[in-house]
Amino acid sequence: FGSVYRGQLGEEKIAVKCLDQASQGKREFFAEVETIGRIHHINLVRLIGFCLEKSHRLLVYEFMPKGSLDQWIYYKDSNDTLDWRTRRNIITDIARALAYLHEECTHKIAHLDIKPQNILLDDNFNAKVCDFGLSRLIHRDQSHVTTRMRGTPGYLSPEWLTSHITEKVDIYSYGI
Repeated sequence: FGSVYRGQLGEEKIAVKCLDQASQGKREFFAEVETIGRIHHINLVRLIGFCLEKSHRLLVYEFMPKGSLDQWIYYKDSNDTLDWRTRRNIITDIARALAYLHEECTHKIAHLDIKPQNILLDDNFNAKVCDFGLSRLIHRDQSHVTTRMRGTPGYLSPEWLTSHITEKVDIYSYGI
């Protein structure tokens, strides 16, 4: 994975993701840049820029001040929990992002790593899907793609046992 740093670019707060060489190869890096660079949706984290120089791989994203969803559902104090309306809105935001990726893009995009750590929250608890390093494009005329197992154990759908993957694996992970 790597480290994420908070920064400033002009007047805008940013997050700089510094990738470990071992965690993401050039192929995965370019997949993430290409995928997130050409799609735009209110519930997808916005890529501002990137840098690939020698062994350095950096992605510059909009800053999401409330952090990732897992911090709010697993680690927060009981005094700082999300109310039911906020939870419903977060769930709806994630569903909108997945609907966009699966139905509205030129090619279907299977994220392949939907989990609370890859859902970021802005100041108003609007959810945005991030981390497209494992994503795959699925042409509209294809029913599936064949790929090696990827993603996070515990969020993987049973289809991974066959290696014939559709965008529906994201829906399984979303339900978990």
